[in-house]
Amino acid sequence: LPFVNMSADKDNEYFSDGISEEILNALVKVADLKVAGRTSSFYFKGKNESLITIGEKLGVANVLEGSVRKQGDKVRITAQLIRTKDGFHLWSETYDRKLENVFDLQAELAGAIAKALELPLGLGGDAALVSERSADPQAYAMYLQARAGHRARGDGVKKSIDLYREALKRDPNFAPA
Repeated sequence: LPFVNMSADKDNEYFSDGISEEILNALVKVADLKVAGRTSSFYFKGKNESLITIGEKLGVANVLEGSVRKQGDKVRITAQLIRTKDGFHLWSETYDRKLENVFDLQAELAGAIAKALELPLGLGGDAALVSERSADPQAYAMYLQARAGHRARGDGVKKSIDLYREALKRDPNFAPA
């Protein structure tokens, strides 16, 4: 499920959504792990439904949910893996990091979830779950904001183009931007 933005600055919603998407993309690479698509899982964003109902609607046995708190160059991500049939926790962890390399954090989180599920990664280590794109955290943040603006449509599309350009100025080799 989309991670909840618990930052004091509500404008950081793009960051929690981006982290959620990147973790989802990493988990898709884990062999034998069934992962609901972004559209399906983000449907439940902000909705107050029981995990049993969500599990039934998505057709999944477990749900990953969590929160993201970003302040300056620091981030705290809390993730919980919950069994949908009874709502009991299977695994929970909190990660406090400096935003030096968010990709390492995503790989670490995806690997921990796979280990909690006792699934083989099948990739020769969890580092292969996330492909590094930019070493510049600001360029990555601009990229996430741009994606969020593009999905919002309207004026968000124009703003997203500017943000993509700014990200490329900071890191010209950042292909996704």
